[in-house]
Amino acid sequence: MTVKPSAQNPHLAEPLVIGDAVYHLADHTPMMVQYLTMKANYPQALLLYRMGDFYELFFDDAKRAAQILDITLTRRGTDKAGKTIAMAGVPFHAADSYMARLIAAGQTVVVCEQIDESATGTSSPSNTPTMGEKQKKDKSKSAAGTIMRREVVKTLTAGTITDDALIAPNHTPTVVAIDIEIPKSNSKQPVQAAISQMDLAAGTLTTQTLSASSNNSHDDIEGLQTQMLTVLARFAPSECIISEALGNSFDSSGSNGEDWLLWLRQNLDCPIIEVAANDFHREHASATLCQQFDVQRLDGLGISDAPLAQSSCAALIHYARQTQQRHVPQVNQLIVEYNDDYLIIDANSQQNLELFTPVSSNGTSLISVLNHCQTPMGRRLLVQQMKRPLRQHARINLRLDAITSLLQPDNQSDENKQANEKLEKHSLVSSLRETLNAIGDIERISSRIGLMSAKPRDLRKLADGIASSAQLNTLLINAGISHEQAGLLPILMQQLPAQLPAVQSVAELIERAIIAEPPAHIRDGGMLAAGYDAEFDRLTHLHNNIQVTLDEMVERARQESQLPSLKVGFNKVSGFYFELPKMQAKNAPAHFIRRQTLKSSERFITDELKEVETEYLSAQTLALTREKQLYHELLTILSSHLAELQQLSAAIAQIDVLSNWAQLAIIYNWQRPVMNNDSKNDSYAKIDSQTSIDIKAGRHVVVEAALNPINGGNTVNNFNNSGTTKHSSHFVANDCALGSYENPERLLMITGPNMGGKSTYMRQTALIVLLAHCGSFVPAASAHIGDIDRIFTRIGSADDLAGGKSTFMVEMIETANILNQATNKSLVLMDEVGRGTATTDGLAIAHACVNRLVEIGCLTLFATHYFELTKLAQNNTENNESNHANIRNVHVAASEVDGQLLLLHQIKDGAASSSFGLHVAKMAGIPTQVLNDAKRYLIDNLKHENAKTIDDKNELAKSLNDKQQQNHESKVENVSVNNTHQTQKSGNIPQQNHLFSLQDELSAINPDNLTPKQAHDLLYHLKEIISH
Repeated sequence: MTVKPSAQNPHLAEPLVIGDAVYHLADHTPMMVQYLTMKANYPQALLLYRMGDFYELFFDDAKRAAQILDITLTRRGTDKAGKTIAMAGVPFHAADSYMARLIAAGQTVVVCEQIDESATGTSSPSNTPTMGEKQKKDKSKSAAGTIMRREVVKTLTAGTITDDALIAPNHTPTVVAIDIEIPKSNSKQPVQAAISQMDLAAGTLTTQTLSASSNNSHDDIEGLQTQMLTVLARFAPSECIISEALGNSFDSSGSNGEDWLLWLRQNLDCPIIEVAANDFHREHASATLCQQFDVQRLDGLGISDAPLAQSSCAALIHYARQTQQRHVPQVNQLIVEYNDDYLIIDANSQQNLELFTPVSSNGTSLISVLNHCQTPMGRRLLVQQMKRPLRQHARINLRLDAITSLLQPDNQSDENKQANEKLEKHSLVSSLRETLNAIGDIERISSRIGLMSAKPRDLRKLADGIASSAQLNTLLINAGISHEQAGLLPILMQQLPAQLPAVQSVAELIERAIIAEPPAHIRDGGMLAAGYDAEFDRLTHLHNNIQVTLDEMVERARQESQLPSLKVGFNKVSGFYFELPKMQAKNAPAHFIRRQTLKSSERFITDELKEVETEYLSAQTLALTREKQLYHELLTILSSHLAELQQLSAAIAQIDVLSNWAQLAIIYNWQRPVMNNDSKNDSYAKIDSQTSIDIKAGRHVVVEAALNPINGGNTVNNFNNSGTTKHSSHFVANDCALGSYENPERLLMITGPNMGGKSTYMRQTALIVLLAHCGSFVPAASAHIGDIDRIFTRIGSADDLAGGKSTFMVEMIETANILNQATNKSLVLMDEVGRGTATTDGLAIAHACVNRLVEIGCLTLFATHYFELTKLAQNNTENNESNHANIRNVHVAASEVDGQLLLLHQIKDGAASSSFGLHVAKMAGIPTQVLNDAKRYLIDNLKHENAKTIDDKNELAKSLNDKQQQNHESKVENVSVNNTHQTQKSGNIPQQNHLFSLQDELSAINPDNLTPKQAHDLLYHLKEIISH
């Protein structure tokens, strides 16, 4: 969509083409000609055409809107050719909710308002209507007989809306621009792309330039597209704009711009809008950006040598100006990102880890557990930081130091374990959060000030927020933190009102200008405080005190003319009038002019009374006009302080996020991670250029929170007053060490029963690494985290039937992405690779993947039910020259008690003995007949292996004499195998089942660990089995 200036009405004889429809203007009324002329400038958008108290839509727009909004589709008669004019409308006072639904459906909404012109026919900022402002009922024609003037005041799109009423909760509208340079067929230049994001509310432009390899082969292009998807997953745009000229480009590999358009539409789940090629004009982009950021050159912005970044950023500036119908001064920050800045988590891994959205409808995402920030901008910043985990350990430690400073008073007071309740009530973190809870959305309010669309209540919230933010400075100073110190918190304190006089002046101006409880809109006035403007006060006083003036006139006339029954009244026909009874009417003074005769009274007017009437009626209009003018001037003054307000908003948001991390650390007993590059402990030093992790007693954030709900009501108080309750008692914590000095292995081969917790163990490791790189404390007793560049996951099963991809194909695509993109600094989670095909093929693929991952040297958690792979640990240790690039077997412990599976959720060294699939099937409710049939199949068709593996059947009661226990279990196992072979030869199916159950029971027995009572009970239990 390209928003163009209002076009002149075409000649009525010429047809007007809008999309696929052709309209003959001569067949329509002047008002419909006006509508169609405006609609021609926005062919793809829904034009809301203001008519009195309604926004109307016509023709195809009406049909689309009626279907989306489920409103009545009616008609506005027919044109001169007899064609029906479809029409649908929404009332202006409820328009916001309808517009929000249209935008959520991916539509662009153009708002056309009536213009209330003055007698001279010109409009001014004070009489130009605000969207949704109440206006006089439309009469289609003005007093002069011409069509009422209308103008487009705003274009609403999914990525550029700033009004809270139009934005879904916990959503940040952003728009991205993608510019792709496809070299000519004879050029050796690589294909390049730039992706830029604009957050209109935050006033930021963020850009990143990507490049394919110089060969521009098919694989190189796919690599570039993978990079683009990673950036787009981080940006999470609400809409995307591209140049309409992209489809005409061709590259040296034979693909063209149409292929890129198709790829974008297949991989982006947001509206893609083609704009004019001039908006992406690379020669004019530099001038556009210099004008926007008020600089002479782009050298200081970091994109002077990046033409694609310039053109995409300039296109966003043009798009914002077009949609807002004005300049956007609040966009004053440009951020250039690079691949090495952040720990990369692609879209598939984000979904597998359930970072932002749960896999199932009744699931729980990580962000829903973590995000308890008190301010709207804090909640948005936390999401941004989760999507942009830092890699620079210096920046990470700045955040960790700040959290430590916030917790320091709590940690000192926590020495007294009996004072937990008192601690929570008086802690620095709780005080900060209580103060933050009173601060409104300063970020979006500042944006609306820049767009001159802020409402009176916005300004009051801004003033109150500034006052509350001043208390943050006081709390931090009382905790011994000063803005003169080094660190993140002192830097943030420099952006609070105490150090920003301009922000203090903003609050003082609003306090002086706006009443304490202003109206929601400016349309009816009543928002300016008394004493702000002398002329406005005079007009207001005249209007509000008219009754006093009239009472004085009546009293004076009564005394002068001896008319005790004289009254004053008002109606819309006569205006103000004097009224006398019939008996006294003959005594009316000569200057009384008879106006109306009634049955029992006479009504009169005087010149003086008409003068008062004129002043009264004009005072109301003049006061409202003056008030709107003053309010517009107030917004202009406030907009000159946008930079300071944005600094304040950013500081408050960062303090909110830090206090949120600190509160989570208090509640869940999180500990500060140690980033290995900064550790002085040689045992955690990096080996060569590779990385490592060493986590002690790690826990899964979401599972732990689900086991111990503390915020069931989702209220601030529930979270803030949760105290220092320990939540690790119900969750089995586990260690994870890879690539460290004591555990140099690069791959953990994880085996164990279904439902044992393999996936939980893998996911919690990734989440701990992620939280550490976000600058948060982590749910572990300790954590040493090395330099991780990416997190890959291949977990869960899903298909893409619409795309023609089976479950196994999707699994292989994700596996291929990992094997092609992973480095020796990546963390890789692989869960049951190869399960979607034949066992032999799946085992072969899994075997080859393990070898490749060990060759790459990435940190890998590899969960599998192919027990043959556990032999690789021994082979790898024997064959590898580098003793740190090998495999270690671990398993999830489980016990079998009385034929029932008991999952211990503990990670132990060595390989597991069984997946306990039949036991889990029994737990799931599989019929007994089916289970018995499965057991018979195992006996009849599967050979028993005598290879010794770890068995946790007696985990609950360990013997002090481990060697004796192992010998005994080995004997029992041999006896069991012999019994099984004898049973197979018998051919008696019921007897086979009995012996199978007896075998299971005998395998689980360790006589050395049984008490006399337990042995006695066990004998009766075995007798019962035999008797059946």
